[in-house]
Amino acid sequence: MKKGYVALLWSLWIGLIACDKEEAVITDTNQVNQWIEETMRTDYLWYEELPDKSQLDFSADPETFFNSLLSDKDGKVIDGSLHHFSTIEKAASTKTILDANDSYGFDFAVTKLKVSNGETHNIAVVIYVLPNSPAAEAGLRRGDWILGVNGELGSISDDYNSLRSGAEARFYIADYDREKKSFINARDLSLSASRAVEDTPFLKDSIYHAGGKTVGYLMYNHFASDPDGYKGTAYNEQMTALFARFKQQGVNEFILDLRYNGGGLLSCAQLLASFLAPSSALGQVFCKEVYNDLNQAKNQSVKLLRTTEVLAGNLNLQRLYVLTGSSTASSSELVINGLRPFMGQEQVRLIGRTTLGKTVGMTIYDQSAKYGWILQPITFYVFNAEDKADYRDGFTPDVEINEYEQTLAPFGTADDPLFAQAMAEITGTANLKAVQAPAIPFALQEVNVRKGRGMISDL
Repeated sequence: MKKGYVALLWSLWIGLIACDKEEAVITDTNQVNQWIEETMRTDYLWYEELPDKSQLDFSADPETFFNSLLSDKDGKVIDGSLHHFSTIEKAASTKTILDANDSYGFDFAVTKLKVSNGETHNIAVVIYVLPNSPAAEAGLRRGDWILGVNGELGSISDDYNSLRSGAEARFYIADYDREKKSFINARDLSLSASRAVEDTPFLKDSIYHAGGKTVGYLMYNHFASDPDGYKGTAYNEQMTALFARFKQQGVNEFILDLRYNGGGLLSCAQLLASFLAPSSALGQVFCKEVYNDLNQAKNQSVKLLRTTEVLAGNLNLQRLYVLTGSSTASSSELVINGLRPFMGQEQVRLIGRTTLGKTVGMTIYDQSAKYGWILQPITFYVFNAEDKADYRDGFTPDVEINEYEQTLAPFGTADDPLFAQAMAEITGTANLKAVQAPAIPFALQEVNVRKGRGMISDL
């Protein structure tokens, strides 16, 4: 690959980043839109579907102009609305690849609660809490229900922004009793003002000894190489150290938790898959990128790594358990699809919910210095070593479990039904899905807090 390009699977996309030399920013809308149109005419995967140039409004706002070019094939229809994969961003809003915006430091799922007087109120349940964040410092935990902000029931805004960031806040939280079907232990929790929070991809890693097996577990939340974006390697180094420890401790079974992982850097997916793959697969093709007919010279294969560091941490697995959710996408799906040729489809075992289904990639053109915008169109398909990408509708889990029907338990514990199911299969004990606790009578929707990963909301 040419110098200056970094392959990535970022959130709901796969792609390349091209950075240009610094020059005076052009603010003329017509010129910006001409650059957008010219780029799309040659690089967009569905360039043949672009409207005729005479039908375009070059005086429109660049974001509006860009969206007018997009194909109906570009994205996913969710709840009746098409959510495009391709995006465009103002440079000022994208200081680094990772989200640089202030946050309380937690993610959540939402629903509406109808109370006895007939009123309907917004409520949310905490999915996870980032370390060293205002939420963590306040003691907010996975599974806590948030019933209100700076007030009691009914005080959460319809856009849920009051849960994402802001000044010092008082969260009205409670636990949910599944047997009594009611909220209990209602209490106030004070959070300090939101701030920039490191969005670490490593939420939990553990080693378990059960049934004669040594089981490694990694809750990996997005594919990032460094806290400051794609140029550093701190997270890759952390992953390398983690797998060296897994190997030293004799891990021979593995549970990879990707249930909220919307994607990230291709290099991270390549590295992770290299640690998990059978040792005989190292050096073989992990995935193939196929561009439109105008850019066939860009087609390339990405191989599983066979470096000294990878060999020191490669677990030589013959099977893998992957915990999935409706937000599992892009790089996450690539790891599943890329490992199946070497392990076999039945040996890459999926537990949870159907994944998003994204088999295309994008190129990110960083023209922030020249035009003040960053263009991110879909530009290529992605296949595994067998030229397969049969997951446009997502990967269907081998065992379907909707964790939102139960109380959200800490990751990597027997109370987490996805983890418990994987451990039951590894150790050969009873199918734990049959003994789940009573369901929560709410229809929950995921809402991603960390917008820097560009995940589609309200899945």
